[in-house]
Amino acid sequence: MKYITIVAKDFDEAVRKAREQYGPALRIHSRRDVTGRGGFLWLGTKSHVELTCYLAEDIPVESPPVEAEILHEEPVAVEEPQVVDPVALQQEQLMEHAKALLHENDFSEQFIQVISELVREALQDYQEDVPQVSEFELLLVDKIVSLISIDLETQIAPPHLCILLGPTGVGKTTTVAKIAALYGLQKEASLRRSVHMVTIDSFRAGAYEQLSAFGSSLQIPVHRVHNEEDLYRILHEYREIDLLVVDTIGKSPRDTDLALKMKTLLSVPEVSQCGFYLAVSAAMKQEDIRGVLDQYGSYRIRSLIVTKMDETETVGNVLSICHERGLPLLFFTDGQRVPKDIHKASAATVLGYLRGFSLDFEHLWMNQVNGDCLDQRDE
Repeated sequence: MKYITIVAKDFDEAVRKAREQYGPALRIHSRRDVTGRGGFLWLGTKSHVELTCYLAEDIPVESPPVEAEILHEEPVAVEEPQVVDPVALQQEQLMEHAKALLHENDFSEQFIQVISELVREALQDYQEDVPQVSEFELLLVDKIVSLISIDLETQIAPPHLCILLGPTGVGKTTTVAKIAALYGLQKEASLRRSVHMVTIDSFRAGAYEQLSAFGSSLQIPVHRVHNEEDLYRILHEYREIDLLVVDTIGKSPRDTDLALKMKTLLSVPEVSQCGFYLAVSAAMKQEDIRGVLDQYGSYRIRSLIVTKMDETETVGNVLSICHERGLPLLFFTDGQRVPKDIHKASAATVLGYLRGFSLDFEHLWMNQVNGDCLDQRDE
């Protein structure tokens, strides 16, 4: 004998479905009313009816309707449906939500795996309870921020010589001007530093002219270096200046002659005087960022400056590499305006660049940016 299970929201609908699908040969064997948790994230209740039926082999012409079938036969054991733990199901749904957000923000698979383990472990503290989506997203971003370090030391007390490295096309010269303005144009005298800009890029046409134009606009002196003697003279002559921001050769370090030239020049200052900072474009692929880090591996890179944030929608690629290589963040830049389009890296700025979350991180980011003590003069 063949048994069939009909599932519907109530008994009348189950009988109707049985009649439409199997006709008068169907006989009702048993009825089971089921009530359980359901709805969005299983936070509500949901009920249905299960009819266990069988098909009669011989049926008279005048067969009573299935609604009137009298249940006199011995019950037959029916396998109970597997019960799913609603709390575990909700947690898995939240984890899938987290992975979707991380992928949307272009985090690496390695970073996603680390974050997933941290978040899953944190969910165990909820035991029989499950956080709301907004609360869960806060938990997720807390774990993201916990894996990213900020170069607060440089932000507060930059070294005498800030040397900006990076491949051609990432906007080093504009970033040098922004950094100089950030420290040299502070409104409060106690925070303002004496700043000069220096370029050792005598190979790219217009490199000095571009930086000199920024210097004239910002009223910050600019110096050009051709050789080791020039750099040594500037370091000696301006040793009382608080901050010298150095623009380097904008060519690939794979060019052996230029790489050797730059390495020789940058060996002039004492290590204790200087800090090396690498500029990478936010639009670069993760493999390209790794390649740049390898190219400049002979320098002791202190932290990263992420440029061209206005040319991409995500920042997970850079954050993933920062965690992978153990490098802190220093600044974000997102436009051509000097000195406006540079922001100190912080938890607030990182959150402001995340996409897809239901929480208003952009509002938090704007509050942080507006609180910066920068000279906001129009150009």
